[in-house]
Amino acid sequence: MMKMMILAPRRVGMTHAEFRAYVTQVHGPLVKSVTEVAADIRHYHYNFPVPGATDRAFGHAMAELDIVTQGFFDSREAQLRNMQHPRFMQILRPDESNFADTARALMHYTDEHPIKPGASTATKLFYFRRRAPSLSREAFQAAWKAEFGPQIEQSPLGRLATRYVQNHVQAEHHHPHGTEARYFDLIDEFWLPDATALQDLAPIPADHALREFEAKWLSPERTRAFVATMVANIP
Repeated sequence: MMKMMILAPRRVGMTHAEFRAYVTQVHGPLVKSVTEVAADIRHYHYNFPVPGATDRAFGHAMAELDIVTQGFFDSREAQLRNMQHPRFMQILRPDESNFADTARALMHYTDEHPIKPGASTATKLFYFRRRAPSLSREAFQAAWKAEFGPQIEQSPLGRLATRYVQNHVQAEHHHPHGTEARYFDLIDEFWLPDATALQDLAPIPADHALREFEAKWLSPERTRAFVATMVANIP
């Protein structure tokens, strides 16, 4: 199964509260009302930022986003066909500009790699990661799964999380502009017990092996964190 992930800020002139209300009360029901589109979507989730949240684990800058949308499809090809439905283009595509800054939104096609199985919760911590310039996407993803995954499981964050998956962004030729540095190569996704869980998390020291691994494999200053609450639209 392929997971489409859209990282988007709100439309200029709209507050986050207005944005969230529009997504959940207008756009979400609209998606479900276009039955041929909804039938192709296995799951469709909205992740909204937790106000004032910070990355206590690593101290990374927070992503300036109003939503991370996740759509689950049988394949990338199924998602592309889904967007070609006439009523998608007539009804849903025009509505996107009513709430999102579509020029700054980024859509990624990802494959989910479970690292720590467990319970899904409504609170999540995302890390959006871009590889170091000298690395290929494939080499970076393989190293992140083989080395970072086991290390993070033994850390305070790994022990706190109820579940952890790595979302590996598919090959760059699947993205029209995927070679641009504004796109990410991997999105870490941690499920947390609740929205206050990170407040009691001890920061990972600067000389910790996890931080050294980040410094070796990541593009400097490109990682962003995002603490969110999830709202399910489909099912």
